[in-house]
Amino acid sequence: LGTFQLMHPDLAVKVNTSPRLVDFTREDMDVGIRTGTGKWPGLTAHYLFKADYTPMLSPRLAESVGGIHRPEDLYKVALCCADDPWWKIWFEAAGVPFEPDRVIAGPTLGSQAYDAMAALTDQGAAILTRNIYSALLAKGQLIQPFEVLGSDGDGYWLVHLESRRNAPKIKVFRDWVLAQTAEIRERERREAR
Repeated sequence: LGTFQLMHPDLAVKVNTSPRLVDFTREDMDVGIRTGTGKWPGLTAHYLFKADYTPMLSPRLAESVGGIHRPEDLYKVALCCADDPWWKIWFEAAGVPFEPDRVIAGPTLGSQAYDAMAALTDQGAAILTRNIYSALLAKGQLIQPFEVLGSDGDGYWLVHLESRRNAPKIKVFRDWVLAQTAEIRERERREAR
């Protein structure tokens, strides 16, 4: 978003990270990013990428328990938002039953962004969307110990009111976001073949 703001200093980018669904007809919001199936009445939804997720943690935390080599090794560290259904889905995708009795409960912060911060600061493993945190993985600040991705079938979507699809500021932001995520969508298409 910082890059977009530098490219378009005349547009004020304000971010609201509330988990509630914004009513675009009543609130002062132009666009949103939602997870789901892409069907919201009155909104146009542009697919960005799958909402796949996988455990991530800091290299230091992994080393502190002798490494994370098997899914069961995750029980050696705290799990951020341990009651998140994504954990169960991911363990099952990895071919291992989820065992809540073995879980060391980590912080429950209610947001992937906060869970990622907790993982970065060695507070536990977080279940995160790989495409959102790929830069932290590339820098080695977080590790993804397993290639397995969990999915509940949802995706990330850029949404706006259908009636405002031609508003210049929405169009410029929509085009930028779609260009920024085009490579991810292309990779998904290749992998689906």
